[in-house]
Formats: sequence, C-alpha cells, structure tokens
Amino acid sequence: MKHLPKHLRPRWRYLAVSLETWPGERIGRRSFQRELWYAGQNLLGDPGSADADLTVVRFSFGDGTGRAIVRARRGETDPARAALACIDEIDGASVGILVRGISGTIRSAEEKYFD
Repeated sequence: MKHLPKHLRPRWRYLAVSLETWPGERIGRRSFQRELWYAGQNLLGDPGSADADLTVVRFSFGDGTGRAIVRARRGETDPARAALACIDEIDGASVGILVRGISGTIRSAEEKYFD
C-alpha cells in the first residue's frame, strides 16, 4: 500500500501536559489514555472526539508527579485542552492536570516545556 503524499497527511499538534497527585498514588499510561478518551467522548461527542483524535504519545509518572505528551489534530487543540481539563480522577486517584504548552513536534514540546 502506498503512503499518502505529504500534503494529504494529517497534521498534528503535541500538548505538553503535567500531572500531579498525592505522593503515594500510581497512575499508568493506559489508565490515563482511557480517561482521556472518555473525557473527549463525553465532552465532545463521537464526531468531535474522532476529529480531535487524542492519543498519549509519551508518558512518565513517579512520586506523585508526571508528564505526558498528548497528540491532537491541528485545529483541534482547544477541544483537546477542554477534554484534558475534564479529567479530575484516574483509577480513583485525584489528579491535577496542567497543559504547559502546545508544539508542532514531540521533540520541541519536550525541549520547550519539560527541560
């Protein structure tokens, strides 16, 4: 199967996200992804959630704090931020989520907002 030409491929934006919870809590990538999908579907509905296409690309968590890179389609960053704001609990643990910034590549998101 041939690849799509560059002008037809989807364009992505990457949201740098910080997570914070109580020091003893553990949060996994799969549970964060599941909550992100549920929040997107509940807030945006099926068509809006499909348009945003929210995916966790990078995730690390330890000692009550963590960070993640969330991929969203270009033009859908505001709905993605709104869906992230709706997440208040992951696997029974209260969690605070902060979108530190938005970037065009994973590398620049990590360099700008996490280092």
